[in-house]
Amino acid sequence: MSKLKELLPAGSEFIVTCELVPGRGHEGKAIEQIIEFGRKVASSDVPIHAVSITDNPGGNPALSPDVLGRELMELGVEPLVHFSCRDVNRNMMESRASALARGGLNNLLVITGDYPVGGYEGMAKPIFDFDAVHAIHLLKSMNAGLEVPGRKPGTFNRLPATDFLLACAVSPFKRHEAELLPQMYKLEKKIAAGADFVIPQLGYDMRKFAEVLKYLKYRGLNVPVFGNVYAVSKGAGSMMNKGLVPGCVVTDELMAALTAEAGAPDKGKGARLERAAQMMAIFRGMKFSGVHLGGFGLKFEDFEHIIRRSEEIGENWRDHVGDLGYSQPDEFYLFPDDPDLSFAEERCVPVTTTRKRVLSPNYHVSRCFHRCVFTEGALLYRMSRWIYKLLEKSKLLTRAAYFFERNIKRALFDCQECGDCALFDLGYLCPMSRCAKSQRNGPCGGSRNARCEVDEDKPCVWTLAYQRFSAAGKLDNMRTQYIPPADNALERTSGWANFFLGRDHAVKMSQPDMQRNVTP
Repeated sequence: MSKLKELLPAGSEFIVTCELVPGRGHEGKAIEQIIEFGRKVASSDVPIHAVSITDNPGGNPALSPDVLGRELMELGVEPLVHFSCRDVNRNMMESRASALARGGLNNLLVITGDYPVGGYEGMAKPIFDFDAVHAIHLLKSMNAGLEVPGRKPGTFNRLPATDFLLACAVSPFKRHEAELLPQMYKLEKKIAAGADFVIPQLGYDMRKFAEVLKYLKYRGLNVPVFGNVYAVSKGAGSMMNKGLVPGCVVTDELMAALTAEAGAPDKGKGARLERAAQMMAIFRGMKFSGVHLGGFGLKFEDFEHIIRRSEEIGENWRDHVGDLGYSQPDEFYLFPDDPDLSFAEERCVPVTTTRKRVLSPNYHVSRCFHRCVFTEGALLYRMSRWIYKLLEKSKLLTRAAYFFERNIKRALFDCQECGDCALFDLGYLCPMSRCAKSQRNGPCGGSRNARCEVDEDKPCVWTLAYQRFSAAGKLDNMRTQYIPPADNALERTSGWANFFLGRDHAVKMSQPDMQRNVTP
């Protein structure tokens, strides 16, 4: 069994994972440093419980974490492999998971993945067949023994169970209410799907980290949360400050501090290691379950220094909370100010969120049309089902109806003809055209100032969806409703026909517990 899997439920030990980034190619300095790091972890008494290996970070190609994970295991080091949704479809995802399980690599950090930015002879094509919620569903199903179609119609076989331990991510460092709450809602979906623990994305405002714990407590979710500590240098901080590292936030105030520190004889290294140690001590003091350490160019001795120095700070962690409150201008906080991070009951109740009117005529027309036509029990719903059953009997009429539908939806919603329409689920916004990563269960962590990670000229579609659900008083629907992945067999077919004839994801949502004849 995984060492992490043994330690997490017990809660008796503060867990430390260290994140390392492999370079491009099958060998080289970066890869040699990871192996050397593993050797030192295995032979020392420094409390490092796992080494985390990234999966094409920043959307750039790099050596697979699966290969390095196996090499670390051979050294006696527990690996935590990043499992991204960016580069593969669901079948390859299942194949990769099976290979990881066979190799004993059972600790996975399941993430959406950064959008590709480079590749051989041009930019790679992003896949995003699944979002992180879908991927966690798949991996948890594999843990239970995945059900696959049997040879006889209507029967299913159960595959051997895997033993994955699944981490997920969340990004609390968002400036706006409509940008932050969808992050928290998606986190709930990840936990409902089966995530075992949480690693937030990176920022330097401890109040925001604390809000993750407070939110889970408020929702009654007892899931371990790790703090994220990155010993940020001036160079890395500059990239984060400019938004070049999706989901990582370095404010102008912190950037000014990093610039000043870089003028020291050690070029700021001592200051950044001290800041990391202070953050680690604060996480321990706040009763986080562990910490995820990282930093560009750090060696084993640097990680050891951070860990030992945080232990020295110990019970004096509150002395440093005021030094780690690098907030963004006019930032929204979900919980009342808690300067000493006491987690008093009255400070663990969310503030009242605002409910604003949506002025989009498209939204109101779409909502009215949905109520009249697509709501079960409505007169036009029954009539539409009858019409589409008749249309199915004629290919010519089917094509004519689809031509009519396609042009309406293209004009109103920039329809991409997925055939498994999720307009209803996003407040009449299309996730295929409005989201670069086609996210169906909530936003990725890469948005900045409520703008899309990939195209800053576009608002994040989930920010717009939040505003619409808030105006309609249906935020609980957005928070709790799991949206299955698109069925690619329906691509370039009529979404309306697929809805009325029970072929799209709406059927899966209405019948979550379909009885199956399963052969173990």
